[in-house]
Amino acid sequence: MLQFSFAFPIAGRRKWTEERGGDVGAKAFVFDMDGTILHTLPDLTVVTNKALAQMGYPLRTEHEVLTFVGNGAARLVGQACPSQATDEERQRTLELWQRIYLECGDNLTAPFPGIVDVLRELRARGAKTAVLSNKFDAAVRELSDHYFPGLFDVSRGEIPPIPRKPDPTALLQVIQELGATPADTVYVGDTSVDAEVARNAGTKIVGVSWGYDEALPMPIDELDGYIHDARELLTFL
Repeated sequence: MLQFSFAFPIAGRRKWTEERGGDVGAKAFVFDMDGTILHTLPDLTVVTNKALAQMGYPLRTEHEVLTFVGNGAARLVGQACPSQATDEERQRTLELWQRIYLECGDNLTAPFPGIVDVLRELRARGAKTAVLSNKFDAAVRELSDHYFPGLFDVSRGEIPPIPRKPDPTALLQVIQELGATPADTVYVGDTSVDAEVARNAGTKIVGVSWGYDEALPMPIDELDGYIHDARELLTFL
């Protein structure tokens, strides 16, 4: 089981984050979902194993599922299936996974500490907020409404044929809907996919230390900020 700590960072890292944050002056914040604002890994593991069991496949550990997270449900399920599974079987497993997720995919899910309060404060100070995830769109909207009612101006998941992150198309659309520009937007995420989509869209990128980046590690030295406490996001306004 992952352990999440919100202890303040070491002095050098904290100073580095505050110095960069003070130069941003962001008006809009777009958030990744899994591993950034919501701790979903326990539910992702349960749902994945229920789908695998119905297909007669071996189950996966939570650590294995962690290494599959970051590029959408199709890739998660594809990696969770045994290597000998056919494309048709992987698609059937994905359809099962999505149905199960909508039925019981948030029983163990919870916002990370401080996120809800920070979102309220960002909005109270006039910032626009959105969530953009590689999770399928119906789940993103349902989770946003349930855990963050009224706290996002836009909630968006994967909607084919729009390509998933790190392609910048969806992020640029969200920024336009917010009435913002890439230059005054911060994308907040936990993996290298998030850093790449921010670079591709021309936004700033802030990484979080509590996320799911084991398989897709965040390139910390390339970020505009790296936070250990959600409240540090306020320095980027």
